Amino acid sequence: MAINYYILDTETTGTKHGYHEITQIAIIRASDRVQMNKYIKPQFLDRVSPDALTYTGRTMADLEKGGTKEEAVQLCNNFLKEDGADSEDRCIIGHNIVVFDKRFIHHLWGSVGETFPANLWLDTIPYTKAFIKAKGLTSKKYSLNIACELVGVTPKEGAHNAVSDTQNNYLLWEALKKEGIPSLPHIKRMAHVIE
Repeated sequence: MAINYYILDTETTGTKHGYHEITQIAIIRASDRVQMNKYIKPQFLDRVSPDALTYTGRTMADLEKGGTKEEAVQLCNNFLKEDGADSEDRCIIGHNIVVFDKRFIHHLWGSVGETFPANLWLDTIPYTKAFIKAKGLTSKKYSLNIACELVGVTPKEGAHNAVSDTQNNYLLWEALKKEGIPSLPHIKRMAHVIE
């Protein structure tokens, strides 16, 4: 069966999964470019990092407006499962997704007794590095905006908002494919197992 690709990004209350929480999750289904977005109210507002608020441009009052984590997981599961595929046929694409977002996602889903319904992951940082190497370029910085600019994509405004970040990552992924950089060597299988 063909792989179903999704671009995903999260915003969080800090950098430690299991301690900090997801406050926003956005997903683009690559097949039709439909996007979903959900804000989540953190359970532990006392753990919110001031740096995370600055980074995302949100306030404590903004965080209070989110829905529950159960609602978010259900919404995401429903959206992902519309493709009729199973976890082995879904690939989640993101910038720094393996090191950062995947850990938060797996923790969130596990916290409500669910397994995340995708086992394949494509991180666009190593994918971008492969492009840089193939083209003989040099760069020591790999932020999403810089990666977009390297491949000739003008990033949309609104960095560190999951909606615009997923849109920019979609454009980056498409540009890397057009440049002929193979993605398969960068896809990792990391199934979610509830601890």
